[in-house]
Amino acid sequence: MQGFQAYPIINSKNNNEVTLRFENELAVNRFLSTYQLFKQILVEIQVRDGREISVKQRNYIYALFKDISDWSGYAPDIIKQEFKFKFECWRELDTFSLSNVEKSVAATFISYLLNFVVEHNVPLSFKPLDALEPEDVAHFEYACLMNRCCVICGKKPSDLHHLDTIGQGVDRRKTNHLKHRAVQLCRIHHNEAHALGIETFLSKYHINGMKIDEHIAKVHRLNIKEK
Repeated sequence: MQGFQAYPIINSKNNNEVTLRFENELAVNRFLSTYQLFKQILVEIQVRDGREISVKQRNYIYALFKDISDWSGYAPDIIKQEFKFKFECWRELDTFSLSNVEKSVAATFISYLLNFVVEHNVPLSFKPLDALEPEDVAHFEYACLMNRCCVICGKKPSDLHHLDTIGQGVDRRKTNHLKHRAVQLCRIHHNEAHALGIETFLSKYHINGMKIDEHIAKVHRLNIKEK
């Protein structure tokens, strides 16, 4: 099933009547044949706000294409085609254009590219936090924790930095780390966080930290059991 072609969208609504519209006749026949066979239909309603990709998102995506191109040796157009195709297959999307794709899809695509960048330690020509939309920052914070690269500059090596006070005299090897907030920082930015104080540091770079989940705990070998 490609993209959303088999799914109807609401065409009009009048009191208690809703009219559905399908992309093509094949989708209509598939819908009706399912009803005839099972006498019931499960309808999934997806709400879209209609907002298109922002200029900031688009510029950031193309900057990522360029940096991945410089790192890999492949032309930017090849990088664009390859990553768009793989992303469309992964998300089961129809081919989309970066000129008018929905903002939410663009955000997910950015996360997809960032995961590749941090996993393969691709050097970036800019600080990611300076280029990201506010709603995209959390995805990058999480990717940095999972791949052990500094959330501020993207460099390795780096360490998980706890944001929440665990308590004096408490052995961090034995405490349950789940739900505590953390960020991934290199030594330079780790020292800066201590010098500024954590709230000032977070405000300066417009980050919030991520709550440690089981996946982050596994990567950093953190205890998640009560002692």
